Amino acid sequence: MKSLGVIGECMLELRADGENYRLGYGGDVFNTAVYATRLGLETRFFSATGDDHYSAYLLNAWAGEGVDTNHVRQLSGMKPSLYIIAIDSQGERSFQYWREASPFRHWLRSGQYRDDLFEKLRDCDCLYFSSITLALLPDADKTHLLKLLKRFRAQGGTIGFDPNYRAGLWPSADIAASWVDEAYQICDYAMPSADDEALLRASTESHDPITHIEAMGAQEVVLKRGAEGVTLALPTGTERVAATTVPAIADTTAAGDAFNAGYLYRRLQGADPADAAALAVRVAATVIQHSGAIIPADIPLVDP
Repeated sequence: MKSLGVIGECMLELRADGENYRLGYGGDVFNTAVYATRLGLETRFFSATGDDHYSAYLLNAWAGEGVDTNHVRQLSGMKPSLYIIAIDSQGERSFQYWREASPFRHWLRSGQYRDDLFEKLRDCDCLYFSSITLALLPDADKTHLLKLLKRFRAQGGTIGFDPNYRAGLWPSADIAASWVDEAYQICDYAMPSADDEALLRASTESHDPITHIEAMGAQEVVLKRGAEGVTLALPTGTERVAATTVPAIADTTAAGDAFNAGYLYRRLQGADPADAAALAVRVAATVIQHSGAIIPADIPLVDP
């Protein structure tokens, strides 16, 4: 079985449920890990949490999803970060985040965990991260992580990256774009959305995301265009894959995360990019027909 290592944060989630709130969890790379696990990949979570009651809850929940948590770093005296989803009278969702004290910000602090990290990473076939992963780390740790990933790739591993841009996590779009470009330079599968690329490069006239990302050195560009489908830019040329039509959209949360899971799963099984994208759009289509970032495990991600 192929193994996928995902690097990033997973937070506590409070979701409105009538007049009360229901406790859960979510995070972009972790959502991808869950869906990749359900599809059939062995997934390993490289992250950090605290040592309190809620950290224990998260570790148990993550393991319950089938995700390997042996490489989650537990930091003494710390507590998980949190976000709240509120729903207004028109059914519109809004998010509030408490990330300032996120344990993941300290994931690469000095110690035995950091010293041994590369040996743990190299056991995976593919590593996956996002710009949220980078945004939460201090600059020196960003640089260290990218060096580890470059070394991993040089030794035969593959790397997937999604520039999942969240403006509130960065000092400016230009700074975010510079780090995203460094990530593009070391990845095999660049999986941006057209919307994120537009926000990152708003100050750049006539920006062509595919041309730019290819110039950075990414081997395979998978540009997600929502209802317009996917554009694949490959060494052999450009291909388009149509989106899957659904009867009704319940919640677009984690659509891109689910797509990435399907794409990485199929590519690691040896399928070509077009076949991988065809599966990925079906996985995303399933997820957006249900509420929540992580849909119930008894719902098949793709038709039998």
